[in-house]
Amino acid sequence: MNYVYDSGALIAIDRSRDSAQVAGHQERLVAGDRIIVPAPVAAQVVRRPGRQARLMLTLRSCEVAPFDGSHVSPVGQLLARSGTSDVVDAIVALTAALENAAVLTSDPQDIRLLLGMMGVRRLVLQP
Repeated sequence: MNYVYDSGALIAIDRSRDSAQVAGHQERLVAGDRIIVPAPVAAQVVRRPGRQARLMLTLRSCEVAPFDGSHVSPVGQLLARSGTSDVVDAIVALTAALENAAVLTSDPQDIRLLLGMMGVRRLVLQP
């Protein structure tokens, strides 16, 4: 299965005081799941790499998907249709739609709205 992580999912792993979030990530890896992190999501959460060992290890096990000029119009148009303004949420939703991926997000309502605006249904989970 494919998964897209948003910043909330990565923050939950990074700040996890118990091992549930880390264990869930490890289980997905062991199952052979593909975990995708859009580059702008990674940029949102990496603040002090030297002090974010768990986050940096997690990102190494993920596919960091680039954001380039080909994404600009689809993301902007999605924001216009949805009446929302969070560029990163739109990138997460677009990535999930393109990659046929479930989304692990701390913002399930907005992600579902954006997916719905594209006429796409994907599994949306909270960390």
